[in-house]
Amino acid sequence: MSNKWKIFWVASLGFVIFFQACGMHSWEEVLVSTTDEKKMGREFDSLVRDKHKDVMSAGEELFNPSTDAEKELYNFYLAKGKEIVNVIDKKDMEALLTNEKLCRSNTNWTSNRTERSACTKDNFFEFKIIKSKQLNAFAVPGGYVYFYTEILKENNTNKNGFRSESELMSVLGHEVGHVVLHHSRESIVKQAAAAGVINILLGDGIGAVLASLGANFWLLSNSQDNEAEADVKGFEYTNKIGISSEGLSDFFARGLKINPDGSCDEKANSSILDAFSTHPPSCSRVNNNKKRMDAVNQNFPKDRQPDGKKFTELVKAAGI
Repeated sequence: MSNKWKIFWVASLGFVIFFQACGMHSWEEVLVSTTDEKKMGREFDSLVRDKHKDVMSAGEELFNPSTDAEKELYNFYLAKGKEIVNVIDKKDMEALLTNEKLCRSNTNWTSNRTERSACTKDNFFEFKIIKSKQLNAFAVPGGYVYFYTEILKENNTNKNGFRSESELMSVLGHEVGHVVLHHSRESIVKQAAAAGVINILLGDGIGAVLASLGANFWLLSNSQDNEAEADVKGFEYTNKIGISSEGLSDFFARGLKINPDGSCDEKANSSILDAFSTHPPSCSRVNNNKKRMDAVNQNFPKDRQPDGKKFTELVKAAGI
């Protein structure tokens, strides 16, 4: 055995001892710290802002609102993200935060600031929209959540976009759940090349690892268990907020046969949203979500508009 590998295995033993001594919950937590997660998310977001070809497809760019209608929609989206963040359990939120100055001082769309401040509950998550024809949303380590414009709109040519605030909030809660549960960290450790993981351990090469993984990694990397866990978190958040969690069922039931009682016919064809084999079948997600709602007798509205327009009206007005 070469000296290099001897050093590697000695270091691995050291990690085991450290892992046990610190009472950490997983190997992933040992290999990739919360500070590493935030650095990776920040560097990935930099690639998105630069429209880097490794993470953005041709023609894709960040949505920067210019008209009043676009600003109204974007502010609504940011407010919904903040609602989700405000109901995250204190223990879960504290596990994400780091004292290092890795978070933006101001995450509003009007800010061009680059200065950083210590991560807090109010600035840890950053919610972005990408102008794209892809029907999807994803989250990366460190609290960066991205929605494609295509998923926000339902019209004559796109029958699968959101049709209610409940659908938006359910998927937002789902993506935040991935971050809270550190699913990206788990995916990196399990799927990234060994050299990439070693680079992370050495404290460098993070940007190169992110670029090599690309945006599709974050769309495809979550396992069925990860997706199911994030669905549970999304339900937890929407239920606390007081908006119907049925949006998750509505969204994933597109194209499926739904029974009169709201359950999904397991023998029906898969939904068009069953895009990847790593994701749980949509019928299962619909039925599991219904069980969660029935268990608490949930009866919240799908849209709330005490002081303004419905979400779908904002989207239509913005013309995205």
